[in-house]
Amino acid sequence: MKSVCIIGAGPAGLVAAKTFLQSGQFAVSVYEKKDRLGGIWAIDESSTNGYLSPQTPTNLSRFTVAFSDLDWRSVDLRSKHDGRAAKLPMFPKAWHVNRYLQMYQQRFVPENVLQFDTEVIKAERAKQSADASRTTWQITSRRGSITEIKSYDYLVVSSGFFSRPRPLARSVHRATPGPGVQIIHSSEFKTLTDIFPNAPQKHGKNILLIGGANSGGEAAATVAAQLSNARWSPASSERYEGCKVVHVVPRPLYALPPFVEYEKGSYVPIDFKLYDYSRRPPGLIQSNAGQQPLEVRNMVHNFLQGVVGGDQKDLGSDALQAPSGDDKASAYVALSESYSEYVRSGLIEVVSGRVERIDCDDTGTIARMRHGNDLSTLEDVGAVVYATGYTPSAALDFLADDVKDVLSYDTSSMRIPLILEQWQTSSREVPDIGFLGFYEGPYWGIMEMQSRVICQRWLGREAASQRPFEERDRLLKLRAAMQAKGEDVPQFWFGDYLGYMEDMADYLALQRNDQSFKEREGCPTPARFAVEGDKDANINTVQDLHSLWHDCIENGRFVPRAAFRALQGSWRISRRISSQDPKFSGASEGQAHFHPRLPTADDFDFEYLYIETGTFTSSAGLQMQASRRYVYRYCEVKDQLSVWFVKPNADLEVDYLFHDLHFSPPAENREQWACVAKADHLCVQDMYTTRYTLPLKGIWLPRFEVEHVVKGPAKSYVATTEFKRMPQSH
Repeated sequence: MKSVCIIGAGPAGLVAAKTFLQSGQFAVSVYEKKDRLGGIWAIDESSTNGYLSPQTPTNLSRFTVAFSDLDWRSVDLRSKHDGRAAKLPMFPKAWHVNRYLQMYQQRFVPENVLQFDTEVIKAERAKQSADASRTTWQITSRRGSITEIKSYDYLVVSSGFFSRPRPLARSVHRATPGPGVQIIHSSEFKTLTDIFPNAPQKHGKNILLIGGANSGGEAAATVAAQLSNARWSPASSERYEGCKVVHVVPRPLYALPPFVEYEKGSYVPIDFKLYDYSRRPPGLIQSNAGQQPLEVRNMVHNFLQGVVGGDQKDLGSDALQAPSGDDKASAYVALSESYSEYVRSGLIEVVSGRVERIDCDDTGTIARMRHGNDLSTLEDVGAVVYATGYTPSAALDFLADDVKDVLSYDTSSMRIPLILEQWQTSSREVPDIGFLGFYEGPYWGIMEMQSRVICQRWLGREAASQRPFEERDRLLKLRAAMQAKGEDVPQFWFGDYLGYMEDMADYLALQRNDQSFKEREGCPTPARFAVEGDKDANINTVQDLHSLWHDCIENGRFVPRAAFRALQGSWRISRRISSQDPKFSGASEGQAHFHPRLPTADDFDFEYLYIETGTFTSSAGLQMQASRRYVYRYCEVKDQLSVWFVKPNADLEVDYLFHDLHFSPPAENREQWACVAKADHLCVQDMYTTRYTLPLKGIWLPRFEVEHVVKGPAKSYVATTEFKRMPQSH
């Protein structure tokens, strides 16, 4: 029996261990330098020192962040604090992911295979025979003060591509801020006290956010959400008045929320849309990677603009407006629930360019930026958060120099440090080492398939024919283009998740498990690519996926979530009141604001404080100032949007329910050219019947209407309010 050393007990290491053990042909040892499994997901409900906050949701749904043989619904998510069962969201939180990995290990990877608190400090190839025909790996590990050397036939590197935050010095030439100004990596940001530890710094300051890719958008939205919550939560003791996020980006980016429009009137999790089988041309599915030709770049921009509802001009930020014409650079995205709405409201200001220096003078801390030949400055910088990504170098430090040389290791390349093939798993020059998830944006399904490819190769299967995009010269050219910041370099150069899953399934002779799906329907999930022995375990997952897919498309699942998200921000309102008693008729003009804050009750996932102010003019010409407040809430388990009254003497606090919104199914919505919801509320003897008409354009809501019909012994009137987006002032 051959021996395999696996470095890292994150998702990649665990699925590798399971794969090799399942074959029955390998003795497996997993080395993990931490005291627990999980990699970047090695966190629990209360962790404060990880790369992620425990509450950080996954970027993609639970059907993508999963392995083929463990259904998320079987994972124990009970809180260790109070024993309450946590709700399983469509996008699990970071601590949920750790629970998933714990259960995966308990089912498939015996504890005696795992060596925690054990760091591999050197991995060298050694000749084991006189004719040098056989080599082994000499693995030097350290546990506390004890160093040990063991030999293995094979080595799997699953130590994580995102192994260490990338230093700010890689992006900014000089950073010498004023006294007390914090500069932290986005992975260190958990709360506003991380960047504002002292009271005098908390007002009227700019929070400089550096980083123009996915983590930059996520971080900017996270900081903005905490600023909004501090301002509008009844539990907040510090309001951070006048603070805002200034996000410096080298190029426009599209902000994609977790749920997007699939077809008019229906909404699905983002990965259902991005990796939809029906979007692929007829015939054999062809995978692709690498630099993007012009026609592909334009196609991607057009697709993304269809998702967000236009060229983003409506956000009021020139820095985010998609370029016009046909000569576009590769598109970049940020996966964020609310980034675009914080930009629209001005809590995030987006500036084009790159930060070159951060200095201090008599007035405070100043950032100096360049965009092309134009120079600009940002004053009153109170804190700096840099979301410049991660470097994979720490995940390769243990490899011997001669191995790195053969693998064309380049310390200056953060994106393609090694030249690999076979779906980025190996090199023919060093056939006894395999890599899992060693590329930007690794998917769990890809890591599982990669582990199967490596296992089969080491069991004697012939290598797959080389993909053109993995030819050595092409990869070296791509690496050089990345260093030169070429416009044809995509955000994720190895990003064709669906294509690679199909590729590797073909190589492994795995038939896709469609069950109730049609031939080109649905999206990939690891459970659709099961090996013998796992098929029974994943049937339920595929059935769950199919059920949800059709619930979204036919019944309007998650339309309330999409509608709730689109309400955020500021509106100009016009209201007409037509009463049976003419003296109560009139009109009002004013403003309304939906302010995000953390939910004030455990049963809800999202919450807005709604504040409306305006002037009412009666039919007789009398005028008066009017205001009102509500709280809008969304619960994912019920897929329910609801409106609540606030307490008269505590106008940040929730009082009691006004009404639940009940949305029409997509087919009816398409007839109305809008998402339509109805609600009712009996107030003593007066019945309020309400109709919401929300003509969403993708994820964007430019206007909407609310009509209240009120009937009772002493009341009979109709109030129709039109909401229009307020013009941008930033």
